[in-house]
Amino acid sequence: MKKLLSLALALVMVLTLSVAVAAQEHSDMETVTISVTYNATNSGTVSPAETFAFTIAKTSVTDAADGVTTGNMPVPAVGNVEFAEGDAGNAGSMTKDVTITLPEYTSVGVYTYTITPTPRTTGGVTYWGRPIKLVVTVIEQNGKIRVAAVHTEGEGEEKTDDITYTYSAGSLSVTKSVTGNLGDRAKEFNVWVTFTAPEAGVVNSTISYIVDGETKTIAPAEWEENTASVQIALHHEETVTFTNIPYGVTYHVAEDSYEAEDYKTSYNKQDGTIGAASDAVTITNTKGTTVDTGIALDSLPYILLIAVAVVGVVAFIAKKRTTDR
Repeated sequence: MKKLLSLALALVMVLTLSVAVAAQEHSDMETVTISVTYNATNSGTVSPAETFAFTIAKTSVTDAADGVTTGNMPVPAVGNVEFAEGDAGNAGSMTKDVTITLPEYTSVGVYTYTITPTPRTTGGVTYWGRPIKLVVTVIEQNGKIRVAAVHTEGEGEEKTDDITYTYSAGSLSVTKSVTGNLGDRAKEFNVWVTFTAPEAGVVNSTISYIVDGETKTIAPAEWEENTASVQIALHHEETVTFTNIPYGVTYHVAEDSYEAEDYKTSYNKQDGTIGAASDAVTITNTKGTTVDTGIALDSLPYILLIAVAVVGVVAFIAKKRTTDR
């Protein structure tokens, strides 16, 4: 019995040792990746083409050989990732990998780096704003083995190697309303719609709108000094909707003056900033007059009664005078 117990105990020790040794085995890593997701806030939008780039800086090194310092430690190479127009919009979202290529290390140690997304100013795009931590642990295991980990977590968050960029765009509807008894509902009124890029930003999106069944666009190349302006013509109850306007873009809506034709023009608003899925402006043109109807028919019975009364009084007075003579 004792021999059996001893054998069992020895077997457990061997298995435990094997597991411990296996747990310490690592594969050398030449590269490590960061997952980059590009998504859209609202459906029906088309994201602009984007290249997300990164820079890498040395942070610290510990447990390395003498003479290995933060200043002279090797630096990995970090790539970038490119998304085509519509990758986030039409597809909803898309994920691609950024590859980090690790250098050769001559000493064991723990090498820490900070990866920072390169800032850009494309209108409507929310960029990843936090630094990314890369830790490369170099150990001896039949030669030097590189074990890398990427951390993008914030304080109190779980570790992750995913980062997200978001494209947000909305629409602007411009509607015409003609009121008043002289308002010409078939008349077309000229309206100017002017868009301005966000401060310190640039619009790389294509804005679309439909006029008389024809799709028109405002391409990025058409913007001058960060503004783009188009003229549209609207009649009563007609609406033109501009789509794929990046968040942060401001607009101004102004109609030509029609005061010479006695139209009074009012707006529910003329200016605004795109910050939601949709926004709307209504322009109202009012023209009216007092209609000359002559004798109002609803007053005629009273006028006839007064006339009859006057005639009766005159006849009574005339008769009385004759009688008095």
